[in-house]
Amino acid sequence: MLCRNCGSSRSAHIYQIRPERLVLAGLLGLAAGTGVGLALQTISGVFFFFMFFVASAVGGFVGELILRVTGRKRGPKIEFLAGLSVIGGAIISLGIQYGRFGMTHMIALITHSYSLIWFVIAVGLTAAAAIGKIKYF
Repeated sequence: MLCRNCGSSRSAHIYQIRPERLVLAGLLGLAAGTGVGLALQTISGVFFFFMFFVASAVGGFVGELILRVTGRKRGPKIEFLAGLSVIGGAIISLGIQYGRFGMTHMIALITHSYSLIWFVIAVGLTAAAAIGKIKYF
């Protein structure tokens, strides 16, 4: 017989991660997410159908990177970190790409650009693939 705390699966070693590993995984995931965001901006403008295949493959890569850095740890914290790193990296990549044109140009691009819509869809698919890699594989 085990008490409720000892019997829960959250106390297993696979869910326990050291804080420094979590920070390192977050930084590497954010760097990878920024690179993915820059690549997806290029693909989403020209090859919007091709991005569906690229987004899922690259999301799996980001998820695998985070898994390896954390020592194959799993759980909601790692899944959240994977999704946040992809979305945060995409926002940083937008800032890098459009930051040099000024705010008015960026607002005009956001409101009138279909490629930005495809980019958001691709980022969502990438984040879902990264979370799925950690959760199910």
